[in-house]
Amino acid sequence: MDRPGDLPGLRASKACRTLAAARDVEPEIRQDLKGRVAAQQRAEQHPATLRLMCDGYVLDLEQRGKAPDSIQRAKDTKKRLEEFFGKRMDDPLTKLTEADLYAFRAARVKGGAAPSTVNRDFRTVRAMVKKALPGFRVPGGLFFRETETRVRWLEPLQEVEVMSRLRSPFAEMARLASLTLMRLSEVRTLKRSQVALSQGVVQLPRSKTGPDTVVLNAEAMDLLRKQLDAHTSEWVFPRRRVKRDGTVVFEESPYSRVHVGREWREAARGAGLDDFHFHDLRHHGATMALNAGFSAPIVMALGRWKTERMMRRYAAVTDKTLRAAAEAVAGNIPEPKRLTFEAAQGTSANTDCKQPANHAPMLKSR
Repeated sequence: MDRPGDLPGLRASKACRTLAAARDVEPEIRQDLKGRVAAQQRAEQHPATLRLMCDGYVLDLEQRGKAPDSIQRAKDTKKRLEEFFGKRMDDPLTKLTEADLYAFRAARVKGGAAPSTVNRDFRTVRAMVKKALPGFRVPGGLFFRETETRVRWLEPLQEVEVMSRLRSPFAEMARLASLTLMRLSEVRTLKRSQVALSQGVVQLPRSKTGPDTVVLNAEAMDLLRKQLDAHTSEWVFPRRRVKRDGTVVFEESPYSRVHVGREWREAARGAGLDDFHFHDLRHHGATMALNAGFSAPIVMALGRWKTERMMRRYAAVTDKTLRAAAEAVAGNIPEPKRLTFEAAQGTSANTDCKQPANHAPMLKSR
């Protein structure tokens, strides 16, 4: 579509099967072009600023259907920039210099931010600047070299212990994340309408091109079935409130990210895992699949990663797998054995790992 006059020099197109379909989408395309013209006119009247750069990036993430955690991360980065730049947030973006960014990094470090946190800030800043000021190059020297590698997968007994310290429904939420590689935002905001147990999948309407499909194993389906049978809320994991008489009331709202994170952090630390986050359950699931012998493309599809490089950030080859490979080189191929969760639970009973009375029995993996 190319129209002179009110839409000068702009083109947009969309493939349609029929002429009638093309006529139906024409108003939508035209409205989009008008929006682009208006944005361009506003930009010409008011030069881009750091504040507009941040707001525009957040809006772009929302329009592209990115995960809530990614959007929140961009908002958090904006707050940190506001704390440092103050009134300079409203200066023209062209005044931004490399020295400003190095000063921002120094302030973050002085404030106690870890190198990995600073790197995460600058990955967001780099993405923002790339869109708002293409000619500006964010120097690679701003990023710290992360030499320390955190362990992001759990031994069976570790997983059982931390899960046993979680009360329901947080234990079920964490277990579902471990089984499906779903993100925290995807688990806590999961809706009943997104779960298709008859097909064994969850449809997450995140992608701009269509829903992301999460394949469920038997345990995940059983877990979800029990959750859905326990209430009538549209949310799979609605907030719970206990009345004075002990009655449980399901509210029509999901748990907040902060609430779930706090519950997980307390349980993990109680199990001796001081630096294992809820999001690391996604790493854990990918590592389990990779070390079970599944190929990189399969694990990529399971975790919905676009590139193998991204998948490798989440999955690691364990020492046990490397040792088994070394034995195979020598011709020693042992009979494969796998510790089930029933066996792990039985063993964990000897480690004084007690499960709260209100914790629903759920760990029955094969």
